[in-house]
Amino acid sequence: MKKTVEQFLKEYAMQSASDLVFDVPSGESGSLKIPISGPMFKRIYPKSIRSTVFHATDLKGLESLKKIEGKKNTISAFFSMMARYMEKGIATEGGLVVEMDADVLVSASSDIMSEVDKQGRRWVEMSWFANAQRYGVGPDFRKVESDLSKLIVILIKKHIPKDKKIEQTKHFGKDEGAAFDAWGKMKFHLQRHHGRDAGKILRVVIKDYFDGVEKIIRKHKDTMGKIFYGYAKSKRQTEDSWDEQLVNNIKIKKVHVLEVKSYEDDEYVVHDDVSSVGNWPIVDWGSSVELEVYTRQVVKKEIGK
Repeated sequence: MKKTVEQFLKEYAMQSASDLVFDVPSGESGSLKIPISGPMFKRIYPKSIRSTVFHATDLKGLESLKKIEGKKNTISAFFSMMARYMEKGIATEGGLVVEMDADVLVSASSDIMSEVDKQGRRWVEMSWFANAQRYGVGPDFRKVESDLSKLIVILIKKHIPKDKKIEQTKHFGKDEGAAFDAWGKMKFHLQRHHGRDAGKILRVVIKDYFDGVEKIIRKHKDTMGKIFYGYAKSKRQTEDSWDEQLVNNIKIKKVHVLEVKSYEDDEYVVHDDVSSVGNWPIVDWGSSVELEVYTRQVVKKEIGK
């Protein structure tokens, strides 16, 4: 599993929520971005999965993790990862693998390609959920897609008065493609026609989108629950280079140190480096393969509970 440079830049560019909400390049529900909001998921699925997960990072990343312990910030973690990626890291220079307890919001057997907004919230494109129907979801997911398309039509009608048409919107009631075209132009339209008030109106539109998405997930909670949690409830071992778990409310348990160079100098990462960040148990590993075996054993033991 390899990401292109463009995918890395897109994932870690910290876009605004409005950029993500109105980004629909395919012109259909498959390219809608779904916010992975901890509070929203807690309301719909109050009995969250609390699991041991791992996160490959570096010293700078460890400092960031410490700041969000016990908070709602969502991060990407894994159950299963090949050794060489633990050394390199995914979005950092690697060298550390953090073992932690966390609430699992979305569990996937492969990279979700989630994107991050400026508030640290992660977003997942709807096409990923469509492709994740291996856990007995079947045709029910089409009802989710249909409801999302209807939501876009409703929001376009609500927030674009009849006297302020966007090109191609006059037929959107009958043509979903036209509705998605209008949705993609919504931010530009509001900025053009409402000036200083555009930001205020934009926040209302985004809130309506959030509320609409939550209602749809709640309506189809069984179908979506199988997608969100099917992998976490199965063997938790992927055939890809790594899996991806979107988690929050983390608690760091251990820090595993691999012998690779640190992010800021030519010295090897040592106990003193990690100890300066936090007082956690530290384990040195001379081999990333041995660490991979360890992570798999931890996950297997937890599944057996």
